[in-house]
Amino acid sequence: PNLMSKHAVNHKDDDTVVVVPSNATGEVAVPGSKSISNRVLLLTALGKGECKIRGLLHSDDTEVMLIALKKMGVLYSWDDNKETLTIQGSGGKLMLPDSELYMKNAGTATRFLTTAVNLITQEGSVIITGNERMQKRPIQDLVDALISTGCDIKCKNGTGCPPVVVKASKHGWKGGEVKLAANVSSQYVSSILISSPYAKNKVTLSLDGKGEGICSRPYINITTDLLQKFGIKVDEESPNVFTIANVPFNNPSNWLVEGDASSASYPLALAAVTGGRVTVSNCGKASIQGDAKFCSLLKEMGCTITQTDTTTTVTGPKDFKSGLRAIEREVDMDSMTDLFMTLAAVAAVSVGVTRIVNIANQRVKECNRIEAMVSELRKCGVDCKELETGIEVNGNPSLRSRDGSKLVYIDPRDDHRLAMSFAVLGAAVPGIAIQEKFCVNKTYPTFWEHSSKKLGIQL
Repeated sequence: PNLMSKHAVNHKDDDTVVVVPSNATGEVAVPGSKSISNRVLLLTALGKGECKIRGLLHSDDTEVMLIALKKMGVLYSWDDNKETLTIQGSGGKLMLPDSELYMKNAGTATRFLTTAVNLITQEGSVIITGNERMQKRPIQDLVDALISTGCDIKCKNGTGCPPVVVKASKHGWKGGEVKLAANVSSQYVSSILISSPYAKNKVTLSLDGKGEGICSRPYINITTDLLQKFGIKVDEESPNVFTIANVPFNNPSNWLVEGDASSASYPLALAAVTGGRVTVSNCGKASIQGDAKFCSLLKEMGCTITQTDTTTTVTGPKDFKSGLRAIEREVDMDSMTDLFMTLAAVAAVSVGVTRIVNIANQRVKECNRIEAMVSELRKCGVDCKELETGIEVNGNPSLRSRDGSKLVYIDPRDDHRLAMSFAVLGAAVPGIAIQEKFCVNKTYPTFWEHSSKKLGIQL
């Protein structure tokens, strides 16, 4: 079936994939980084002049961003092969959309646009909404920060989640001093940073960790790094206090989006659990993504790692059935929280106990990922438990010899990362059937094709 088709509603056979334990060996170029793609789309939409973007992620999350930008008057076109997107910057002049901005379950796009729509200088209302899950994902801290700068914005249902209603005014966004709670999502921070160059007054953004610390700091660093590459000065004069120059900026004429380091974790983990050798050809040690450091965890578990600036190769241990070992220390994954599920899948067939902490934000993602991971791992016979801010997995290499004729049906809860993490486990443990296989379209539409055709995983 067409991989971009809508998710099948029932657990029909064509919506379920059974992964057969096999050796993963080969090379893949993973889709473009989701984090960078959506940041660059909004930045180039706000900048002045034309930009040709290559390597952009083709997925639900970037598609909803592009549709929303088009509704706000941003012009763009694809080349014949859909490999290069040419976007015409608006110079900070977004138009009032004539209908609501429907963002599916794209947290990044939803939160980024929540600030950007306040730059509109025509009077009228803008509604930003999403699917049922998006309407349960928090946004109140960002809304409160924008209200403090004079924006007329509220959560329509009073739940602290989308839909968000913004009344645009002819004055645009005032900017100035912004105080933001940043312990729930780094996307709030990036949202303010990206729109700041077009605020009426210079923005000084102060982050409050609410005693819990700043959430996912590496993602904030991706944003400040990109702003600086676009020529926008960002100063962090004291920790977590940012001043952003409010001057219009010119788009670069060309931009190449690097491979998605989060997506790269799955092919690399497939090598780890199968004793194979996998190279990701478009994400290496020069990456600006925090998730690119994931391979160092696989190294601690007994894998061999080689990296160039733009490539990463993981070779699983020769005796992979007993050579994978748990990480003895507590693993603080605050800097790459999205990848705790990839690590948990590898940990499930490693020798020893792996404790992953500092990932509490994963409870408010596409689903409650910590709870989901524990319940689905237990179905497969893995001894694991939820911790206050994480998960403990007691590895069991003998699962590799379970009876594969008794299928275990994994419910990924429409979460791309859950589905791909269980594909990693299924490459080691017989009889794992993953439902809703099309949910990978959110970030890695070619995942199943890459796994089977390029890496030799039997599906």
